[in-house]
Amino acid sequence: MRNSTIKTLLLAIPFLLFALSSCKKDVAGPKGDPGTNGGTGNLKKSERTFTVQASSWMNNWGFYSTNVYFPEITNDVITKGEVKVYMQIGTQWWSLPYAVGDIMMHQSIELDYLHLNYSRIHGVPPSSPGVVTFRVVVFAPVN
Repeated sequence: MRNSTIKTLLLAIPFLLFALSSCKKDVAGPKGDPGTNGGTGNLKKSERTFTVQASSWMNNWGFYSTNVYFPEITNDVITKGEVKVYMQIGTQWWSLPYAVGDIMMHQSIELDYLHLNYSRIHGVPPSSPGVVTFRVVVFAPVN
């Protein structure tokens, strides 16, 4: 039995060497002609970072809110664009709505205004959010 095992092993080694050495390597072909640049797109982006002070949060029967004047939020943005809001936590930016457990920070928009709300879904109201930094990115349609 020992002899047949050695023979099998001796036959398998060349096969394995051949199989492993016959890998095909991709070689890059000639570089093609450069393409044309892309168009300007159909949205323009504006971005602003601001900090809401602790004294700016109003207690509204169980949740805290603040309103920020934002002239970039036009009727065109509301109907055809987009508003993205991010909250800074430590050194990272988190998109709204943001929730941890049953406490939530979320936003809504109207013409010229960004509304920020901080609330607890269940139970007693949360304590004031304190000083919070936000980044707002507005995508407006190109006219």
